[in-house]
Amino acid sequence: MTGVDTQSFRAFFGQLPTGVTAIVAAGADGPVGLVVGTFSSVSLDPPLVSFMVTRGSRSWSAVRAAGRFTANILASDQRRLSQTLSGWSPDKFRHVPLGDHGIILGALAWADCMFEREIDAGDHLIVLASPRELQVVRQARPLIFFQRAYHRTLPVEDFRAPGWG
Repeated sequence: MTGVDTQSFRAFFGQLPTGVTAIVAAGADGPVGLVVGTFSSVSLDPPLVSFMVTRGSRSWSAVRAAGRFTANILASDQRRLSQTLSGWSPDKFRHVPLGDHGIILGALAWADCMFEREIDAGDHLIVLASPRELQVVRQARPLIFFQRAYHRTLPVEDFRAPGWG
């Protein structure tokens, strides 16, 4: 047993900004998916990616059953879309602009991935997948989640101070 309580743990990791990625798959009755803030590269050789999901997630169960999914890195102008896809509504994809294989139109980039395996990790699962194809679609600022809210990044010139390269 640790001396770290849940509230302190959340507050600590709330200081770490994360990107926002929508995981989308073709379900039996249409698109299924979820939003994660933990999408990450794992290995270059072979190429592997990962993300974490809450154990027992119905959305992840539906994506896992498909065996294949698209990870869509969302742009700062897609906050509402992220909020919609984070919900529990069975028709949350009703107004989502989707292309082939679960590609969200307007996303910064996408990766078509094959599910490889899950690793048990406390109350979460670590999902490993292999990207089969990926593409950077547009140059824009990413959607960021930080301190329990969405944010936009600023251009680097806004941070330039005397002595900064």
